[in-house]
Amino acid sequence: MRQKILSFLTAGALTAALALPLAAGAAPADLAPGAWYTKAVSYCLENDIITPDRYGDFNPDEPMTRGMIAAALYQLSDRPEVDLTPEEFESGEEGKDKPEEGEEPESAESPFLDVDLDDPDADAILWAWQEGLFTGYDDGTFGPDIPVSREQLSVILWNSLGHPLAYLRAPFTDRPEISKWAINAVEWAWYAGLIGGQPDGTFDPAGTTTRAQAAVIFMNYDQTFIHIPEAVDPGPIAPNRYDGSKYVKKGDFLTYTGEGPSYIGIDVSAHQKDIDWKQVAAAGVDFAMIRVGYRGYSVGSINKDAYFDYNIKNALANGIEVGVYFFSQAMNETEALEEARQTLDWIRGYDITYPVVFDWEQVDKDISRTKDADGATTTRCAQAFCQMVEDAGYIAMTYGSPSKIYAGGLDLAQLQEYPFWLAHYTTDWVPTSFRYHYNMWQYSSNGAVPGIPTRVDLNVCHTDFSKWKK
Repeated sequence: MRQKILSFLTAGALTAALALPLAAGAAPADLAPGAWYTKAVSYCLENDIITPDRYGDFNPDEPMTRGMIAAALYQLSDRPEVDLTPEEFESGEEGKDKPEEGEEPESAESPFLDVDLDDPDADAILWAWQEGLFTGYDDGTFGPDIPVSREQLSVILWNSLGHPLAYLRAPFTDRPEISKWAINAVEWAWYAGLIGGQPDGTFDPAGTTTRAQAAVIFMNYDQTFIHIPEAVDPGPIAPNRYDGSKYVKKGDFLTYTGEGPSYIGIDVSAHQKDIDWKQVAAAGVDFAMIRVGYRGYSVGSINKDAYFDYNIKNALANGIEVGVYFFSQAMNETEALEEARQTLDWIRGYDITYPVVFDWEQVDKDISRTKDADGATTTRCAQAFCQMVEDAGYIAMTYGSPSKIYAGGLDLAQLQEYPFWLAHYTTDWVPTSFRYHYNMWQYSSNGAVPGIPTRVDLNVCHTDFSKWKK
């Protein structure tokens, strides 16, 4: 058997649902109209990610079994062909002792006592086993109906994507109760917006994942990492013309050797704690984007970053140019203007030579004020924020990821008068595939910089902002 990534998950299998097809456009009768999970359930049903039971019910409060999860991931992977020889089932080695020409091959046997190869879901189970996502019991069973805990599902998704990094500490009050083997996965799943906390501030790592919760998780997982929506028509946006071959590693940073300027930068907040800015400057950092404040995603109060004044004073004192960003959760233009006004008040008196950034990020959690926000509203908020900043004499900037731009979460066609800060973390810092022009690129969330006690975002800037027309 191939590498067993989740050896601690020793159970869970898929039983045949024998679901009856629903009439076209019909929803399961047991779904509450307008419930927090309705949109996600509809998405999963339309894409056969999670299927109803044999009676046509979705059973939103029932547990999600490991078998169901295997089926969901198999569907999201476009149902690849599973072709294992009997020898592979026994040893995990491909091509061993294959039959001679003209010799009848042995009949394949299931590697699990409780999974029949005639089961309509056997391919999903065997594929998940082959990929190292699941292992079975020592007694040779897979376990057909074992519920999956919240931390187990976090690990499964984390492993399916190759262990992406999480650089923020999850805020859960029961964090010590999360298993050591799951903590990195849980923090990544939370930061990626896949799995949120409970209303009481806990994560509930051992709690069972319900089918309703799984629907939301898999919808977000699919749209964020697997089948990213096609790009909307961006209008006349300048294309990305940077020469990818000109990006080279320079020590601990990425720099651009092609035409135009290239500056090394970081962005920081209170999450980085006490920074030794003298060491940061000595490491070769040219600029720092410093979080000035944020609006809470649940209550909506505006808060100043606890380390803002410390960071900006010490960065400037050590010859590092600075810009600032505000983490917005604005619901309308009035709130965006409120955020801009407060930002301008906090930065008054500081020598800001890099942009003042509108950083709006959708928080897809049950208690989030912005979980249902649309791109048109976000764009109007960006315009309002940036216009006030520009009127005050600063350079205004917007921020976003490829998936956000491509899906219409921010309309760059209406924001071209402002520079753009791209967030796209690539493996081994390979050049970004982003289609449109960007002025600054946040290429890593996992940087290691002398003087900073935590991991930190790394950036490369292609613009000399001293020559930017404000």
